[in-house]
Amino acid sequence: MRHDRLRALALAAAALAGCSRFDRSAALNPYGDAPPSPAAPWAPPASQVEGQVEAPPPIPSTAPQAPGGLHDLPELIDLALQNNPDTRRLWQEARASAARLGRAEGAYLPTVTMRALGGTSRVVRAIPTGKEIIIGPGIVPDLALTWVLIDFGRRGAERDRALQELLATSYAFDRRLQTVVFDVQRSFFALDAARASVDAAQATLEAAQTVEAAATDRMNLGLATKPEVLLARQERFRADYELTEAKGAVQRAHADLAANVGVSPAEPLHVIDMSQEPLPPGLPATVDQVMDDALVGRPDLAAQLAVLRAREAEVRRARASYWPTLGFAGDVGGIWRDFRGGPPFHSHEFAEPNYGTFLNFEWTLFDALERENTVREAESQRGAAEAELESARLGVLRDVFKSYADAKTAAGKYEFATALLAAATESYDATLETYRNGLGDFVELLAAERELARARFTIISSKADLLTASAALAFSAGAGPAATPAPTAPGP
Repeated sequence: MRHDRLRALALAAAALAGCSRFDRSAALNPYGDAPPSPAAPWAPPASQVEGQVEAPPPIPSTAPQAPGGLHDLPELIDLALQNNPDTRRLWQEARASAARLGRAEGAYLPTVTMRALGGTSRVVRAIPTGKEIIIGPGIVPDLALTWVLIDFGRRGAERDRALQELLATSYAFDRRLQTVVFDVQRSFFALDAARASVDAAQATLEAAQTVEAAATDRMNLGLATKPEVLLARQERFRADYELTEAKGAVQRAHADLAANVGVSPAEPLHVIDMSQEPLPPGLPATVDQVMDDALVGRPDLAAQLAVLRAREAEVRRARASYWPTLGFAGDVGGIWRDFRGGPPFHSHEFAEPNYGTFLNFEWTLFDALERENTVREAESQRGAAEAELESARLGVLRDVFKSYADAKTAAGKYEFATALLAAATESYDATLETYRNGLGDFVELLAAERELARARFTIISSKADLLTASAALAFSAGAGPAATPAPTAPGP
């Protein structure tokens, strides 16, 4: 299985290698390779990775609003992707990396510089007959062109490093989008469970009221004692307390969801009830399958691999500094003056144009071991990046294994919680009927009521755990929003 995971990681590396030949248009349009907006996921150009890595299924960027003005989960996710400040920050960082790639590609182009000196001057100089004064305006323009022709890989290494850094920031951006999606899912399921707990607490209160009424009726008939009525009243107060606590939990869950969506908790945020929604589909057959998918699909792992490739490019750049550079230089300029000289003063014009073309050869022979230590630093950073990649790979496998186990456990707990609720309901109904007929024990009735209340909360929490565990498994495997067309945010 280890070899299969290594092959999967190699497939991700091949995907990144395919991206290493972006069209050299980044100097003119650097943002073309950056994420399109802070709410839309990023992916390498399809032409570069076609057939190498299959993209995950897309999540719609917009979702129809549920009847009654209620928000469903996809709609909340879309709202969060647009409002979350972290996604906007990473989006801007990715665009900055794209601009750095444009700068690196611009190094292949020549540099044209224009300079000019202009003004008037007064020069006094000694001559055999006395002194001469020269007064008048003048201009000294210069137009220079420089172009590095051969640098033995310096610019290529710089460009590769900038490209890999762009990939790293873009993949980190995608992972942050997945994190936002998972946070919204988790808080949404928690809010739904909190609201269901209110319904369960309300049902428990009604059951306590029923038990109190039954105890009161039996006492009026002389078949029960006052302590039984007081115990039933105590249970009703306990149910009132739990109902109040459940309502407070709804407010806290609402605040968490609002924070993850990116809106103020004071704003109304009405969400749909998921009590009738189907549960997630079954788990994949084996955890190995999910692990292999995660090694290819996790954007943060791909980002770490891009960091390693960037460190390798730095090593190549450091080694290329041992070689000379060969370039071309051209210069057009001159001196133009219109002056008066004397005495006796006469007007004169002076023009001296000049131009030239040159080949520049430069080779640093000794620099106090700076290049050697630069290579050592780059190689150490590359080694650290390799260790970080291996640590990230092991972390991904650990996350997937734990998430798979949690999802499997949550599915089993929900199954048993369903059976527990059915059994507790049947036991409570039978015990209540027996007590009403004067045959049952009051202590048994209170125990049945408490077990029914516990079973109601158990089924609610187990369903929320199952939904959250399924979302966590998808998150650990790298599933999330895929690149879909979205409007570009205005402004640079």
